[in-house]
Amino acid sequence: MTEEKLRILFVSRWYPHKEDPMEGLFVQRHAQAVSNYANVSVLYAHPIINKKILSPRWEFSTFRDVDELRIYYSGLSRNFPGSQIIKASQYLFHLIAGYLWLQKRTKRFKLVHVNILTRTAIFASVLKNLTGLPYLITEHWSRYLPITNTYRGILRKIVTRYVVRRAGAITVVTENLKNAMQRHGLHHKRFYIIPNVIDTNIFTPTFLNHSSKKLLHVSCFEDKSKNISGLLRATQKLSHLRNDFELVLVGDGQDFQKIKEYSQNLHLEAYVTFTGLIEKEEKLAECYRQSCCLVMFSNYENMPVVINESLACGKPVIATRVGGIPEIIDSAKGILIDPKNEDSLCEAMNYMLDHASEYDSQALRNYAVENFSFSKVGECFLKIYQEIKPIQ
Repeated sequence: MTEEKLRILFVSRWYPHKEDPMEGLFVQRHAQAVSNYANVSVLYAHPIINKKILSPRWEFSTFRDVDELRIYYSGLSRNFPGSQIIKASQYLFHLIAGYLWLQKRTKRFKLVHVNILTRTAIFASVLKNLTGLPYLITEHWSRYLPITNTYRGILRKIVTRYVVRRAGAITVVTENLKNAMQRHGLHHKRFYIIPNVIDTNIFTPTFLNHSSKKLLHVSCFEDKSKNISGLLRATQKLSHLRNDFELVLVGDGQDFQKIKEYSQNLHLEAYVTFTGLIEKEEKLAECYRQSCCLVMFSNYENMPVVINESLACGKPVIATRVGGIPEIIDSAKGILIDPKNEDSLCEAMNYMLDHASEYDSQALRNYAVENFSFSKVGECFLKIYQEIKPIQ
């Protein structure tokens, strides 16, 4: 007789939705990784700010063996005294409604997996009081890092410490984020590092012996953190040294148009290509395979999943010494430089154009499979679920 799979409820502050199909994509992938070992349902509530909707819209679907319930509701567009309490109350109301609906159509959930603090964990904590359901927290938010410094407010900090203390375990994707949270007093006896997951069956290398002259950047085009403008200035410097390369910029986001215009102002039309957003992973994987390396020039990060994807495709990485990146990238996997140092970036790109093929593609691939695959990450979460002792 086979043992019945656990029923896990994922609740996330960020998740891919119709207004932004890339938001919280790493959470969706974690849910898919867990679905190899458990039955997973995702509950996500999203406020619609820019246009009024008369009543909440519920969208239920199943994607890669994960049931997903998205609830869209009319959110407040203005901030005023007390608005945060109203927003939080709205959010929690829709989570409770969604939970009751999911609970009716499935067998009883055994554990709640909270993603992104703090409101999601308030919901899980209330649920624990009412039903006894244990919960764990996975945090991705970089707000605890000194460079961002957006984890503020006495009430927020008191509530966050409370829900963290009541959790069965805490997981983060980097040691760097763990340390930052602990500096804010967010301690737990079960505090684990579990990395972002990628589909290593899609992100695969090509071992054809060719030397590409394409540098690849993949991001959400948010210049404050990703510093794409700095990457373009370094590319302009590189164009004064050589003219046999291309920088391919993949993605879309709030600063896309601004970055495109800035590239034109720097007269980089002959060197820079903008692809826009590439949603299909198969097409994105081909971009990695056609490049010589991935280039990230971030001012701050947690752990960008694009680095995992690049390694899985056997491609080395140029990146800055920020967040959890130095925990993964060493001299065998690429080049680390200081943030905002455009001369160092230019030098690193110049080197990679001639020497990227000297990196051991199979070793890069093996590292990614051993650490970031669906089976490996899902197995890590299952062990933690079992430690927490889900409700019977």
